[in-house]
Amino acid sequence: MSLRRILAVGRLELSQTLRRPMFWILLLLLTLMSWGLSAGNVTIASGDTAVGGDKAWINSESQMTMFVIVLTFLITAFFASVAAGMAVLRDDEVGASEILHTTPLRPAEYVAGKFAGVTVTFLFALTWQLLTLVVFFQLMPIENAAEVRGDFRLGAYLRPMLFFALPNVLFALGTAFAVGERARRPILVFFLPVALLLVCGFFLWDWSPSWLDPRINDLLMVVDPSGLRWLDEAWLSIDRGVEVYNTEPVAYDWRILVNRAWILLVGLGAVAASVPHVARTLSGEARPGGLSRLLRRRRRDEAAPASAAATGRAAIDDPRLAELAMRRGRASRAAGLGAVVRAEVRELLHQPGLYLFVPLILLQTVGNATFAIGAFDTPILLTSGYLAVNSVSIVTTLVCLLLLFYTVESLQRERSTGFGELLYSSPVATWTLLVGKALANSLVGAAILLGAFVASVIVLLVQGSAPVETWPFFVTWILLVAPTFVLWTAFVTWLYALVRERYTAYALAIGALVATFYFQFRGELTWTFNWPLWGTLQWSDMGTYELNRQQLVLNRVTVLGAALFFAGFAVRLFSRRDFDGLRSIQRLHPRLLVRTTLRLAPLALLPLITGGVLAYQVRSGFQGEPAEKLAKDYWRKNFATFADDRDAPVPVVRHVEVRVELEPAERRFAVEGSYELVNEHDVAIDAVAMTANRAWEEIAWQIDGVEATSEDREGLHLLRPARALEPGEGLRLGFRLRGTHPAGATKAGGGVPTFVLPSGVVLHTFEPSFLPLPGFQGGIGVDEDNAFEPREYPDDFWEEELDTAFGQIRPFTTRVQITTPADYTANSVGTLTSSREHTGEDGRALRTVVWESDHPVKLLNVVAGRYDVLRAGGTALFYHPGHTYNIDEMSSALQAAREHFSEWFYEFPWNELKVSEFPALAGYAQGFPTNITFSEGIGFLTESDEGSNAAFMVTAHEAAHQWWGNLITPGEGPGGNILSEGMAHYSTLLLHEEEHGLRGRIEFARRIEDSYAEDRQVDSERPLVKIDGSRAGDTTVTYDKGGWVMWMLHQLMGREATLAGLQELFRIYVPSTDDHPVLQDLLATLRPYAPDPQAFDEFTEQWYFDVVVPEYEIRDASKQRSGDGWLTRWTVRNKGTGRMPVEIAASRGERFPDDEARGAQSTGETYRDTRVSVVLGAGEEQALELRTDFEPQQIVVDPDALVLQLERSRALARL
Repeated sequence: MSLRRILAVGRLELSQTLRRPMFWILLLLLTLMSWGLSAGNVTIASGDTAVGGDKAWINSESQMTMFVIVLTFLITAFFASVAAGMAVLRDDEVGASEILHTTPLRPAEYVAGKFAGVTVTFLFALTWQLLTLVVFFQLMPIENAAEVRGDFRLGAYLRPMLFFALPNVLFALGTAFAVGERARRPILVFFLPVALLLVCGFFLWDWSPSWLDPRINDLLMVVDPSGLRWLDEAWLSIDRGVEVYNTEPVAYDWRILVNRAWILLVGLGAVAASVPHVARTLSGEARPGGLSRLLRRRRRDEAAPASAAATGRAAIDDPRLAELAMRRGRASRAAGLGAVVRAEVRELLHQPGLYLFVPLILLQTVGNATFAIGAFDTPILLTSGYLAVNSVSIVTTLVCLLLLFYTVESLQRERSTGFGELLYSSPVATWTLLVGKALANSLVGAAILLGAFVASVIVLLVQGSAPVETWPFFVTWILLVAPTFVLWTAFVTWLYALVRERYTAYALAIGALVATFYFQFRGELTWTFNWPLWGTLQWSDMGTYELNRQQLVLNRVTVLGAALFFAGFAVRLFSRRDFDGLRSIQRLHPRLLVRTTLRLAPLALLPLITGGVLAYQVRSGFQGEPAEKLAKDYWRKNFATFADDRDAPVPVVRHVEVRVELEPAERRFAVEGSYELVNEHDVAIDAVAMTANRAWEEIAWQIDGVEATSEDREGLHLLRPARALEPGEGLRLGFRLRGTHPAGATKAGGGVPTFVLPSGVVLHTFEPSFLPLPGFQGGIGVDEDNAFEPREYPDDFWEEELDTAFGQIRPFTTRVQITTPADYTANSVGTLTSSREHTGEDGRALRTVVWESDHPVKLLNVVAGRYDVLRAGGTALFYHPGHTYNIDEMSSALQAAREHFSEWFYEFPWNELKVSEFPALAGYAQGFPTNITFSEGIGFLTESDEGSNAAFMVTAHEAAHQWWGNLITPGEGPGGNILSEGMAHYSTLLLHEEEHGLRGRIEFARRIEDSYAEDRQVDSERPLVKIDGSRAGDTTVTYDKGGWVMWMLHQLMGREATLAGLQELFRIYVPSTDDHPVLQDLLATLRPYAPDPQAFDEFTEQWYFDVVVPEYEIRDASKQRSGDGWLTRWTVRNKGTGRMPVEIAASRGERFPDDEARGAQSTGETYRDTRVSVVLGAGEEQALELRTDFEPQQIVVDPDALVLQLERSRALARL
């Protein structure tokens, strides 16, 4: 090999790559991304979110590794794949290959030089990326630089670039070079980065359910070519503390070392494997292989008979030219269009990329929807609508990439093959040529949508639960998604016509996609500009796109209008002649572009008009800037005066009576009602403050039946009675209002928590959705601009009387009358006392129901829909008629909750416990007194099995709120909400064990334990008695750790003692109207019932007043024969914190043989184990041995899930 010839080829390739605009667009994209990320809005989930707390540094090695992997793999590697994959193809297209290989240049020198040239180019790109990261992350002025920017350490930038960026780019360069050289087809070059995006972005980086086998997870970390899964799963998912992430280097283990090794070997090996193939190609021995050869052979076979026949006739008849009846003339528009379409379709069908892209996209699309997980990491039960909507973002992104490649290549094909001179001089009109190509390429999107539909049908049939419906697919994919493809194709065609260069068109189009994603990520992509509909669609089986239907129509019309504009612009710009450099620059002169744009102005009228209307609706909607300003004005005007009840006392609600008229078809409601208020304060109240919704169209007031005028303080209405309300005195405050809810358009699609829609109605008093609320509501108008740190409470604050954490401070009685169309069922709190059907003034059939509280409540809601109902054992389940999948399991959970919670805690005081389903415009469930509301996506559409009992667990948790949240309403202060959410989880654990045995309880315990391990933030986490919900990670501590720790305390005290203590808590606080408990009250009530007060104090001191969590590790495990049995030895270590007794079992066989949820396969062998108990503190370890009369297969720490711990799935050793 000649180094001189290698360098000559390399220099030529380097100079050509550097001259292409695509490379400089890459540098621009890297610069912009580095600048955007340096603002500090994207950081790893670690650190203390409190003011002054330790924050994760944006320039730490951990943070920089994540940024480098994402930027390199998604952007740099894509451009590198295109450049390397086309290196040999470009020589073929320009006819240089034949000349080059007539020289002494050898195949190995040619390959080495080509690869060296593109490699040096992208080494320069990596160097530029490194420099921009250093400049922006170290020097860019940002507001909180002192908190989020550490000292400069070169290693924090160099190590990620060398260990992740460089191998990733070499892998992309090597594999793309090999694919391009071997296949000699551009579309297969583009297939590689798109395939990697598919597999990584939508599976390897995202899919990690809690039940995944650790060995499979390790394998996925090894095979992920980017390394991001390893970084997330092995380094970031279990928070190690901000001090570690800020100051220590990323600790590489065997998994990432193996990953980097095979990445480099495959990348460089692919280049080496190209050398003999180039040599065989030059000698004529190699032929296009695989799918390419098959398709080319089929093309020859199709052409052979016609050719043979023509040759035979020529030999026999020897026709003269005149006898061929040839004629000339301009073909009709339809004929010309048909000819172009047929030619492009034939070429398309013979492209191997189509047969690779389509199956891969289908597999990823359907697989992503199939493996989706919901509440508590439970699988989601698939319906036609869910499959259609949940695949939109993936289908849109991938088909747009595919259309980009096929559109540009079809426009470039004539120039690359030399056929352009003939075609462009033909009488085929330019618009015919461009439209024909676009129509043919649209078959790509149509093929993928059709294939995705067939695959979805197969998935639904295999699942066997939900019926197959074509309507959701037609509406979502044809009416909503197809216009996106039309616009994208027109836009790409316009780009190519504008720049007349393949790689520049690619770079600009990819830049447009990246910009769209960037604004979507920042939450700034509104209805007006969200052309791909990313994140906007919200499906409900109960109603089709009711909330945002008008905005969807306007958006799609705008998109089609923009497509028409770009298509017209492309026809105008597309040149059928080649220009010299000066003429090409003149075509891009701003004056010429403006003149062309003005000529096409009529085509822009439609998208401008509909887009303008859409922008106006977004701005004037309830999420628009004026609405946000009104909410902030409410807060600014009233916070200082009315936030503290001691300065502005609010009378107590004793009774609520309302009459609600619902018009679901019109999205409207009208309310007339009254509050009976009593002054229970020690001072007179001269004005009653009521918070109203600024979107209501009108509101009128009465005081004791007399019309009253309020002082409107930006939404807080002050009503002054004739004389001040003295202590003990009361009044009747009436109100009358009407409105549309929600009022106007959403900002960017998605769902809302409360609504009045044809598919259902959800209204409640957590916000002023349909009733004015007494007092100042501190959550309205608060965002990051005016958020403040919560109040710091003294340690003994709980000894005083506390206000309620939510709802009204005193229980009240209710009478709610609801009028709806006759086919609706309306529910509210309490008991149904009357129901009648009648005819309205307009002749419509109406139904009016009355719900009255048979026991006082602190919250109120109204929910309505077209329901079927399942009643059993004092419970009622109101469900959408098409959602019968889990109703028996949910009903059994309701009945069990009512029976056992009444036995364990306090007798259920209401007549009936009911659940009402509502459309999945919000993904929550809420336990209002007697009237629990469930989104259809929770419980009703949860895929439940014997192992997970997912529908049971969700229902049990919400049912527990009848006791924990309603009968006992937590107090305002730290630890209060744990008495609601944490105790609901604890109650669910109890109910699981009661109804589904040990297996069900262990399964639920593991799920919430995994949730805690993944979502906690070490530096923000405080003791349970200090949790107030204000910091990152507080939610999982409140729910998951709160429930788990109470379960461990239950084990310590014993079942009978624990339940006796909890019953005492209810006896104290259910009748009380003066005080509301927090976590310290719970512990103070339980302690007298503890069999061992000292053990109780030691447990609560570490688990409630400190932050601890063990993490166990087993090593050096071995087994050997010992007489008639086996002797097993191992060492166990507590890598975490805390000190707890824990059992360790040597076991054999499967404990739960049919545990499909964990992928187990039954061996048919009876489960056996022998156990030993050990107590280990933080950092302690102990060598243990255990004799068994069976041969053990594994060592398991805490087999019954009795001790909260991190990394449970790895606290075992297989023997």
